Amino acid sequence: MTDSTPEATPTPEAPTPEAFEGPAPAPGYGWPSVVVAALFGLFYAYDLWEAVSTFFELPTFYEAFGFDVAQLPWWVLVLMLVLPVVVFLLALWAGRRRSLAERALLLLVGLSVVAALSLGLIALEAVLRPALLSGVLG
Repeated sequence: MTDSTPEATPTPEAPTPEAFEGPAPAPGYGWPSVVVAALFGLFYAYDLWEAVSTFFELPTFYEAFGFDVAQLPWWVLVLMLVLPVVVFLLALWAGRRRSLAERALLLLVGLSVVAALSLGLIALEAVLRPALLSGVLG
């Protein structure tokens, strides 16, 4: 004899709160992150201040020694101005989903990159100066 009752289908269980929890949220920018970013920002601002100083003092140096300011490598000076700002923003962007220590390390690496490239640009200007002043490259 066959059973006339339909087979009981299992009812789905109600979802638990754990089912709605995804991966752990990424660390946010709390006040410790803001403090670290601000402290590193002061060092980046110092590099920017050096670039602004060079931007205004180098033409005076050229004029004091009787050289044409038109021969000045302006692209090097502008690059020196832009470099700290861009690297600082890139370091902040790269560290947006990282722990505080990783953000600090990224900001430190960025600061090292800015220091090295700024020194390289100053050396480049010193190397280019004789050629620029003799009119070879200008």
